[in-house]
Amino acid sequence: MDLAQDFVDIERALARLRAIEALPAELAELRKPQISGWCALEHIAHVALANELIVRNLESLVSGKGLLVIASGEPVPGALEVLKSGKIPRGTAQSPRIVRPPANIDRALLDEWLQTAEQGFSRFAREPQVLLRAPGRIPHQLLGPLDARLWVRFAAVHTLHHLEIADLVLAG
Repeated sequence: MDLAQDFVDIERALARLRAIEALPAELAELRKPQISGWCALEHIAHVALANELIVRNLESLVSGKGLLVIASGEPVPGALEVLKSGKIPRGTAQSPRIVRPPANIDRALLDEWLQTAEQGFSRFAREPQVLLRAPGRIPHQLLGPLDARLWVRFAAVHTLHHLEIADLVLAG
């Protein structure tokens, strides 16, 4: 796992999220249930929400303060292997309620979520050493306690996972 490469992947993925966000509603909101229960825009909203929260987690870890910050802990068995592989198996987990896309996606709000992620990841990409020195962990609901480095890796892998599905929905 390479922190610099994860930031490059995130930057590219965020640009692709923006391209899908800009699509007309008749394309972005088209449903293909044989491919996914979500339309492409819902996948984008999901990862935008998740990435906004990941940036906040990184800020908490760097400051060493926050309700979710714990002193130690390890990811659950198998989590590191998934993150190292760069592939999240499809259909094995349901997204936590906090990052499920709303029934009606407000494009202005979606833009805010994407902006928070873009600005936050860009800031941390310029100063990766602050992440590497960050104490503590914040638990992921499925993967267990993750340090700042692993949260960045998760952001890259998770965003690419949903982009792949959104692309399948758009192409299918």
